[in-house]
Amino acid sequence: MESTLPFIMQVFDRHFDAGKSVFGELSKKIKSRKALDLQEELFFFKLFLQVLEKIHFENKQQVARAFTPFKYLNKNLRKVHHIRLIADGFETYFGENRADYGDYEKQIAQNKKEVYTQVYEIILSITLKDWEDLYHQVRHFSEGLSVLTINTATTQIINEEVDFFYFDTKSRLDPQTIYEIFNGLKRVTALEKIRLSIGLNTIFTDKVHLQISELSQQLESWQRNQLLLQHLGSFLGQKEKVSKKYQLVLTQVQKDHKEITQSVAERCRELFTKMLH
Repeated sequence: MESTLPFIMQVFDRHFDAGKSVFGELSKKIKSRKALDLQEELFFFKLFLQVLEKIHFENKQQVARAFTPFKYLNKNLRKVHHIRLIADGFETYFGENRADYGDYEKQIAQNKKEVYTQVYEIILSITLKDWEDLYHQVRHFSEGLSVLTINTATTQIINEEVDFFYFDTKSRLDPQTIYEIFNGLKRVTALEKIRLSIGLNTIFTDKVHLQISELSQQLESWQRNQLLLQHLGSFLGQKEKVSKKYQLVLTQVQKDHKEITQSVAERCRELFTKMLH
């Protein structure tokens, strides 16, 4: 069967060029939007390597090592995303009366500065050779692959995600599990796009993908609320006495968290049942 190298590398090239470009911009100045763009590209790199790991299972560790220079950066870019979601949550719950909550807004700003400084230092430590090595490794392990091989690998990974989703339809969803479901849906969506780009059919129907998109949007709202609840709780936990103005907001955040978690759990069970049958 004809090699997919020209097609599969075209897919990787687009993400690689975009990631390297935004990385260059961030090496001059950290901006949250650009940091999130880079996070998305690193997410794709890691997933792409996961597909190659499935195919080259005998050299799985060698394939995985290609991402090593970016692993710490990826971890800290998630912190940029998180502090941005916390800031968004602040606007939602405190924005109209922000003058009354200046100490908490100052704490968020301080945390943001710390995260940005750390990310900037990590970016400066990553070399051009690290980027070149990543590209050459991906190209090396992509040579000689057939459409059938990639079909098998992507199907296996998607099935593993679905198996995890099915497990969680039987249990109560805790925050860590919901977060893993969120990332699992992102992986499924990205893998389906890879399949389409090399001429394969998607595993799920357009209707199911629409439901995945709707659930993913709801999970973003859940994550924003969850992170604010954790951050605010930590902030208030350091105070000897929590003022009534904060107690009222915290109660509202907790109430909303309970409602959205219940809604997410119901939508998950409905979607995963349909995906499995």
